[in-house]
Amino acid sequence: MRHYLPTEPEIHILGRTRKGTPLPLFWTASGLEFQTDAGELWFELESGYDVMEEWIRIEVDGFCLQRMMVPKGKSRLCAFRGFPAGSLRTVRLLKEVQPMRDDEGRFLLVHGLDCDGNLFPVPKKRCRIEFVGDSLSAGVGLGGAPSLIGTGPAVYGLDGNYALLAAEHFQADFRILAQCGWGAHCSCYNDFIQIMPPYYEQICGVLTGERNRELGAFEANDFAAWQPDLVVVNLGSNDGFAVGQPAWTDPRDGSVHQMSDRSCGGLEEDCALRFEASVKDFLKKLRRLNPGAYLLWVYGMCEHKMAPYLETAVREYREESGDERTDFLLLPATNPLWVGSDNHPGKKEHALAAEVLIERVEEIWKGEKGGEDHGIFSRTF
Repeated sequence: MRHYLPTEPEIHILGRTRKGTPLPLFWTASGLEFQTDAGELWFELESGYDVMEEWIRIEVDGFCLQRMMVPKGKSRLCAFRGFPAGSLRTVRLLKEVQPMRDDEGRFLLVHGLDCDGNLFPVPKKRCRIEFVGDSLSAGVGLGGAPSLIGTGPAVYGLDGNYALLAAEHFQADFRILAQCGWGAHCSCYNDFIQIMPPYYEQICGVLTGERNRELGAFEANDFAAWQPDLVVVNLGSNDGFAVGQPAWTDPRDGSVHQMSDRSCGGLEEDCALRFEASVKDFLKKLRRLNPGAYLLWVYGMCEHKMAPYLETAVREYREESGDERTDFLLLPATNPLWVGSDNHPGKKEHALAAEVLIERVEEIWKGEKGGEDHGIFSRTF
């Protein structure tokens, strides 16, 4: 058996992190990917939590061989053994659960891996795609049956996640930045702190606590080192769900905020304008930090209430900035029969959303490059 560090040159690191040994995994679908000719493979992990445990999945040649809860402390977990030695296979270790802001004692570290063979790099990726979203992108609903409700991290899953399906279709290197209940303007509880835009420039600023600071979560993300070709923003559902929820008082200045409907339908005008302004501000930030990326705001897997305001915001941003490489895509809403665990869209809805997303991105690709096999989805990394 040979020991390898998580920073070996043959290992491709997935997700935003601060590279080092041990390697912290912060975001959904962060992890390691490599090829090996080993017949036996073990991962050395370390996990901690106060309330919400970590879950991982281990894939071999695209098949989920194991999905498990990671025990507290240091563990040596067997990925596989007794496999035919000398046969080259692709291995991927993925963290299945999002960062948990309220559990400061929660972490997942990769110390290394042991195997009886060699490591090889995975084939070059054709492009880079970043997904920014909420519980839909984090995979809530994909970890169990519809009867599984309110069970914490167990309901998170990557099997059939629309983001992974799209990334695999385009043979993309990908990252997911997602937080359940968070929005572009406010959270599902009208909270103006738990929104994605303010934390986008950090490695994983949605977390709290000194331990996460030590691991590098609050450091500035190195955008120059990883520039996406496409940024998919799937936010807006929770901003809409905030309507009808109690008002929220900002602890920083005592101001009170609440998303409200008009009696005749639709958002109150002031709420709509504030929401649209937040969307446009986030698009400006995304463009500043990702100058070469196509920005695609998608929405609709749960409902279509916020679609008119998102369409307006994206259109006005394009007109005001002159940025033609930005667009909006309405995704089909879930069928009640397709609900997964925790009352979230299940695999069929994710598959349909991925199909619609893939079709639009292919149209963008062909439109920009005349259908030739080069451009935003042909670079290799």
